[in-house]
Amino acid sequence: QDAQSLHGDIPQKQREITLRGFRNGVFEVLIATNVAARGLDIPEVDLVIQCSPPKDVDSYIHRSGRTGRAGRTGICICLFQRREEDLLKQVEHKAGITFKRIGVPSATDVIEASSNDAKKLLEAIPPSAVDYFRKSAQELIDEKGAVAALAAALAHISGASYIQQRSLLNSTAGFVTMVLQCSIEMRSMSYAWRGLKEQLGEEVDAKISAMRFLKGKMGVCFDIPVGELSNIQEQWRDTRRWQLSVAKELPELEEPQEAGRGFSKFGNGRQGDGGFRRNNWFKNGNQG
Repeated sequence: QDAQSLHGDIPQKQREITLRGFRNGVFEVLIATNVAARGLDIPEVDLVIQCSPPKDVDSYIHRSGRTGRAGRTGICICLFQRREEDLLKQVEHKAGITFKRIGVPSATDVIEASSNDAKKLLEAIPPSAVDYFRKSAQELIDEKGAVAALAAALAHISGASYIQQRSLLNSTAGFVTMVLQCSIEMRSMSYAWRGLKEQLGEEVDAKISAMRFLKGKMGVCFDIPVGELSNIQEQWRDTRRWQLSVAKELPELEEPQEAGRGFSKFGNGRQGDGGFRRNNWFKNGNQG
């Protein structure tokens, strides 16, 4: 998308030109510092993305207030790292709002969005141009089959020839997040570990990381390497007590306990804040 920048080092005259272009729709994306957080009346801003949480509530209100003006609705997205989550809680508490926490887009989300974009591009091509490619299209269909040929074309058009799965919990590349739901409330994570090991064996201990309680402690979610997914799915069978599935979006999570009150709040560097490995848990002498 066409974009322009706005910050304090830009001369005032250029700022006015940039703002006029944004207001008139000459370009659709404005990348700005806090210089654009207040005092600007641009009524048709649909989306504001904050690259990190502000340290004070007023800054958040002014930044997010650039969208949804003049009776319209809008969306504000705030990117954050786990160690910055306390800043979000502070904004929620003082501003009286509740954020919906979501993970990074899954590989499925990326493919779906890319496919939709590619289909729109195909629809925009005039029939007169299509005629020049009919012979090559027929050759591809004869060689690969119609569906495979078209799927390959859509992948190329969308630029999605390589898609990397990431954890929904901490965005770590090469990991997929799974949800283990339980029919009863769990008092400790050791109960979930027992349920997993009953079907997946003791070796699953080395494959799972970043385990967190679901909201209400009616299950847990955790990360596994992408390469282990098919093996786990083949071994696992749902029961009346346990149901295991791949997370399509980040589920609501239980607030982590404070360090020193039952488990460590921080995992190792690979797992991200708020996660831990069970073998490290027992090495530290904690009992669930």
